[in-house]
Amino acid sequence: MAFARLLRKGAVKKETEKQQDKFVLILDNVYDTFNVGGMYRIADASGIQKIYHCGDTPIPIENEVVNNKIARASVGLYQYIAWEHHDKTEQLVDTLKQHGYTIIALEQDTRSIPFDQCSVINTPIALIAGNETFGVDKQVIDKADVVLELPMFGINKSVNVVVATGIVAYHLRTQLQKSEKCKTQSYRLKT
Repeated sequence: MAFARLLRKGAVKKETEKQQDKFVLILDNVYDTFNVGGMYRIADASGIQKIYHCGDTPIPIENEVVNNKIARASVGLYQYIAWEHHDKTEQLVDTLKQHGYTIIALEQDTRSIPFDQCSVINTPIALIAGNETFGVDKQVIDKADVVLELPMFGINKSVNVVVATGIVAYHLRTQLQKSEKCKTQSYRLKT
């Protein structure tokens, strides 16, 4: 049976060594369910431990009913990555800051720097991705410690939120590995 099919059925057991770093993803009003599902694939691939669905970001399961679009787009990974919903992104950011997280917003802003000029410091990281049309809310950007952007070299001024998040998440993971804070994960079939 194909590995993706096993993931969708929840038939893969995730064995994780205790991770020393904390790397979480905040979705600030990301509306498209396929984008939300794609974020689970990015989170799994880049070692993000938790996804926070904020505002009107749809969640994978509501009232014990699975959102089939998120389930399909995530290849079932919503079952393996911790997630929570928060009404207000700003309040979540304040809480994470109190717990020592460096807040990194992914947005084009007057404060933003190219993503590859960011060096991760030895703190937990919260990466914020925003709405497909309006981006990360300005009040949330103002609370960020760092604002990163992807330089655009064509006529379009942005790329899909999942693509942008994937590029930046991999860069941040590489930075974490350089600081020797990362442990690896392995998977095996449930018995």
